[in-house]
Amino acid sequence: MPALDSVEALQVEKLYRAGEVIMRQDEPGDCAYFVQSGRVEIVRQRHDGSEIEVGRRGPGTLIGEMAIVDDGPRSATVRALEDCRLLEISKADFSRAVQNANPIVGLVTKLILMRYRDILQRSENVREFAGVTATLEQQERHHAVESRVLDAVRMANEFKVAVARKELFLEYQPFIAIDSGRIIGFEALMRWHHPVSGPMRPDLFIPMAEDTGLIIEATRWAFRESCKTLKRLITETGDTALFISVNFSAQDFDDPAFLDEMLFILHETGIHPSQIHLEITERLLLRQSEQVKKILLQCREHDMHIAIDDFGTGYSSMSYLHQYPVTTLKIDQSFIRNMTTDKGALGLVKSILSLSENMGLAIIAEGVETQQHVDMLKTLKCQVAQGFFFARPMPEDEASRLLKLQSKLP
Repeated sequence: MPALDSVEALQVEKLYRAGEVIMRQDEPGDCAYFVQSGRVEIVRQRHDGSEIEVGRRGPGTLIGEMAIVDDGPRSATVRALEDCRLLEISKADFSRAVQNANPIVGLVTKLILMRYRDILQRSENVREFAGVTATLEQQERHHAVESRVLDAVRMANEFKVAVARKELFLEYQPFIAIDSGRIIGFEALMRWHHPVSGPMRPDLFIPMAEDTGLIIEATRWAFRESCKTLKRLITETGDTALFISVNFSAQDFDDPAFLDEMLFILHETGIHPSQIHLEITERLLLRQSEQVKKILLQCREHDMHIAIDDFGTGYSSMSYLHQYPVTTLKIDQSFIRNMTTDKGALGLVKSILSLSENMGLAIIAEGVETQQHVDMLKTLKCQVAQGFFFARPMPEDEASRLLKLQSKLP
């Protein structure tokens, strides 16, 4: 049996001693492995019971990959020639990644595997595979390094552990009513403090979590924690008008239990649905998914608000504003940052404000960093802003302190 680290079922790596069998020919398989260190041999058993070595693999290469693409058995036996550290890729994780990829990617992957299995089964002389093993290993290592897939797999495994170990936490950035300067709500922002690497950049781990499907569990956690925080802030300050905004991804809406989970958490924490803003991206709406439309309509029927984050970035069609129950547009920070010096950016801000007025939508200006931004937004009659000029994302205790201070002001 392989030696397991202290995380047991959630281990990032598996350890095998020299001579141990990692996988057996003809047995079912539910995962593949990247070789982190050490070397393995790949042998295939003939009909007469004899074995022939068909290859060896070392650090940076992949073994057992066929099992995670189809439901076929292991095509060969793999043994550790030296003590090995292996990084696991589960079939479930790979299947989610293929589902989220272009359909052509999944089709080509499966066709290649089908043809390879056919060649392997029909080959009368398995020795021919051994002749190219060195070249194949070099190519595998090159592609793994070039695509940074090894880093992505490692991060995915570590993120899975982080969710279980509660290494994730939330910070809260306030929304400010421009006229009064008062805090009216907060956006909950997911953070990850890696025990070794320290703070992880959200623009790296969030896309990874979305690609692997791990975002679903992380979002549920973030939503529950946000609701708990909002309840505590309301209790401490008596401000029942506060709201919380939580980011959701496309994968969240693919979960059939999405709405039921949301409503259960709201009931559990005592938060009214009208105090919840679901932040989504334009990209999600442009999927033209009936499932997304159905869930968003149901959320609105329960009085939740639907906010489009980074509005105006990269898409010319805004027909989805008529198709989906959007209540709020968050003007992307790049337009706000440049509107004082770029007439084009200013024109876009004015157009979005005019559009929102005509459609009865609320507007939030993101990325407000200077007094000049504030003054210009006030002139343009934008009512709500968010940005470093007012406050950076902060822990709950700091948010509570600001609200208590605000409550003492006229």
